Amino acid sequence: MTLPDRRPARGDLGPITREYVKSMGWRSVNFHTHISLVNKYVYVEVPKAGCGTMKATLGALEGARLNATHAQRFQDKPHNGVKSGAHVRPYQLPADLLEEAFTSSAYSRFTVVRDPASRVLSGYLEKIRQGLRQSEEIVAALTERTGQPIAAADVSFSDFLSVIDGQTSRDQDPHWRRQADHIGLGIINYNAVIHLENLDTSWDQIAQLTQTPDLSESFYCKTATHASSKKDEYYDDATRALVRTIYARDYDELGY
Repeated sequence: MTLPDRRPARGDLGPITREYVKSMGWRSVNFHTHISLVNKYVYVEVPKAGCGTMKATLGALEGARLNATHAQRFQDKPHNGVKSGAHVRPYQLPADLLEEAFTSSAYSRFTVVRDPASRVLSGYLEKIRQGLRQSEEIVAALTERTGQPIAAADVSFSDFLSVIDGQTSRDQDPHWRRQADHIGLGIINYNAVIHLENLDTSWDQIAQLTQTPDLSESFYCKTATHASSKKDEYYDDATRALVRTIYARDYDELGY
């Protein structure tokens, strides 16, 4: 059976939703936006910025409305993508209700961001050095540039940065995409942009944002790369300067 294309036309979206979709694409907005119609919040996920912890915690919070087993499901598999039933996704809402979630004072909107240097190194250590799917585009770009095949494990941090330096935010993989662009900063009006480095002391604030005053526990992602402790091993003056250039807006507007 052939299904018709039921994606909303951009012109049918509200003005804020339309601008966000124009900047990052409908797929990214759908995949990274987590909406609770019950607790009236929108969490916009930034990959490699505590997203496993946040999705496990918020997924369990929403899933607990059904039962403890359902809540545990999201703690065990926080990266279950659009298959996750804990939150409503943008594609599931009519355009007017989605616009309300992105704009109305009835909803709290928040995100968690990370020091750009630690975040991009974490993306490199997990996705490139381990040869995961996200490494394929980087390997292809370097192979085309040099005319020589290269294995993902042999891609240097400097070469990795040189590839993403030439990409627009929309073209970058979300795991190292410029965060200010990814979250639609300046398009979406956020109630809170929380630094991952302060997440341990931010749970009371998150409890207020999610209208769950008894929120007191978090469930940490088991696949941390500990990139923050490895910066001296991978960074030199040239790579530090390049990261500051690539992520200039993140440094300027996210408080790093």
